Amino acid sequence: MTEFAMFPFQVYGERDAWWPPDVQNEIDLIAGRAPITAYLELMPLVARRAGKIAARVTAVVNFRYNRHWNELIGQLIHFEALPGQTEVACAMLEEAVQWLRSKGMKAARSGFAAFLDYPYAIDQYGSLPSFLLRNTPDFYHTCFKEAGFTTEKGMSDFTIPLTGPTLASYPAMIRKAADHGIQVKTWREHGFLDAVDRWTDVTNSAFERHWGWNPITREEVRPMLAGLARTEVGDLSTIAIAGGEVVGSVFAVPDFSGRLARLRQGLRLDPQRGGGTRGALINIGVLEPWRGKSVNLAMAALSFSTMAQRRMKYAGYTLVLDDNYPSRRTAQKLGGTVTGNFVVYRRDF
Repeated sequence: MTEFAMFPFQVYGERDAWWPPDVQNEIDLIAGRAPITAYLELMPLVARRAGKIAARVTAVVNFRYNRHWNELIGQLIHFEALPGQTEVACAMLEEAVQWLRSKGMKAARSGFAAFLDYPYAIDQYGSLPSFLLRNTPDFYHTCFKEAGFTTEKGMSDFTIPLTGPTLASYPAMIRKAADHGIQVKTWREHGFLDAVDRWTDVTNSAFERHWGWNPITREEVRPMLAGLARTEVGDLSTIAIAGGEVVGSVFAVPDFSGRLARLRQGLRLDPQRGGGTRGALINIGVLEPWRGKSVNLAMAALSFSTMAQRRMKYAGYTLVLDDNYPSRRTAQKLGGTVTGNFVVYRRDF
């Protein structure tokens, strides 16, 4: 399991900048010790050449996702491969597909699964991606296409320069929400752990029919986010309250590149990508009855204004489905432009 979880260090280890995996978390997941595994059946696979791992993947049946969407689809997570190993990787992917078929699945997806998997980059190959994302090698696309997969969805990563004119527009967004009786505050002001629970509830409701999402529980979210209480997450993440009810929530993080990314010694990151200058809005949700009342803009505006106060020069808005036009418009109103694109793959059996 350790060899499996350490494999990304072989794939990305020579890069100037990359996000390493949390090795212990990956081991706990494939060992069945993580809370989320109560809803999963997993089959980790590796392909070896000359005794050494050349590619890896984990085939997953997510019972909770399939019940929610009334669909029989398996997930392929943890995919990584070394250069020049396309044939080996395709053989491994086929083995994973056959395992999913044996479990009654009718399709396989790779590149998006709540808390489990993230999409594949299709540009900006040499730069450090946004927090949580992998800047996957360009030959991964060949692996999936040769293995019979097609592109299912596209996603975009937006970046907002926190300049004077942009920041000057944010107070009006917060005031507009206030005109609808909505108060916006940070998670720390509200109470961090309760805000985590409220974020879970809002996300489950707001994302109920969001492609690729499935319900989550407070019991699994709290252990993941509780450790962030003493970080700037509590100051950058926001909630919206109306009539005593939490009607919206944002999960945002500071620039973790200096603490969590692997950087070549002496490297100076592009300020848009990190180096202490780029925060990121990871998730934003608003309950349906409160949409169209500037709740989303107000929560993001408070988050981004706080980033600027903490001397961050850029904010990420990550990730947005290509066909999620309301969210794309939100990013644009906040001053964002697309600075990275990603895809998700699917194969029907």
